[in-house]
Parts: sequence; C-alpha cells; structure tokens
Amino acid sequence: MSEFIVVGVVACAVVPAIFLWWWYWDSANVRVQDGVNDDETAATMFIDILQAAQETLVIHDDGNKMAGTVYDDAAVVEAVRHQLAGNGALRIQCLFNDREDLDLVRQMKSEYPDRFLVWYREGPRPIQDIHYKIADDGVVGHLSLHGHRQSERKFKLLDCSDAKPRTRKSVFGKYLDRFEAEVAAATE
Repeated sequence: MSEFIVVGVVACAVVPAIFLWWWYWDSANVRVQDGVNDDETAATMFIDILQAAQETLVIHDDGNKMAGTVYDDAAVVEAVRHQLAGNGALRIQCLFNDREDLDLVRQMKSEYPDRFLVWYREGPRPIQDIHYKIADDGVVGHLSLHGHRQSERKFKLLDCSDAKPRTRKSVFGKYLDRFEAEVAAATE
C-alpha cells in the first residue's frame, strides 16, 4: 500500500514540477531592460530593433506629429531606408492611432510601397494603449506605455534572441495577435 502512496506523491508533485521547470526554464534566456526614455533614446532603440529585423518589423504607436518623434527623425528615416534597401525580404508594418503627416511614412511608402505598410486604427485611442515595436515574431521587441503626446515614456526592451520560439510567443504573442486583429479593422 505504501508503494502506491509514493507513486501517487511522485505523480502529483514531482512530475508537474519537472514539467513546469521544462516549460519555463527558457525564460531565463530573455534579457529585459526597463526604464523611462526620451526622444533621443527612443530613436536609438528604434534603430537597434530595426537592425535586428530580418523578415518583419511590426509597429504599433500613436504616430502623431510632435517635436522629437522618431518618425520624423532623420537618422531613423535613413536607417529604415538603408535596412529596406539592403534586405529585400524585410517588411515593415505600422499601425498608428493618429493619421498625421510623418516623414518616415511619407518617404518609405513612396520608396517601398509593397514592403512599408501603414494602417490607422479606427475610433479613439485606448487610454492604456501599450505600444510596441517587435522584430521577427519576437526576436527582440520594445513595449512602452505613455499618455498621448508625451515625450517621456516607460518602456521595456525584451531581447529574446537566445530564447526558443515558444518563449518568444509567450512574451510577444498577445501583441502580435492584437496587431493582426486591429489591422483587420483598420484603414489604410
């Protein structure tokens, strides 16, 4: 009878513990940096994420025209141009809350209309709208939370380049799923 109790304890405690360890151990391969960034830091982080992108860069942001926006930053525009010119497989997809005249959008849509795609959300901007830039289904990504037209933003930079695709999906999947759903309801 005591052998059945031992087997029961092992089955109920040890096996799930091993499974949980196996499922979550890869999260140790996710490097996280968080803080508050300004316009200059935001532009530098944008370029870093862009350079990591080999196939896709998914962007959701306000996309509003304000002093210091990365979308009017000459270094960002040139970096995007360089990355698209040097990598014919790269597609950049943007979903913005605001429809405003941004240098990056205007220039890249005219130069790369099939690989630089932009949609605009319908309806008002959500109050707690998490913005993101995600390269290659989660190899690296940037999440930020801020009020509309704020130049200082709370951010998390997540580097999953050493993590498995399953871990990348657990980190960025909800944002990528949300992006697809909102693009389906958006306008060009």
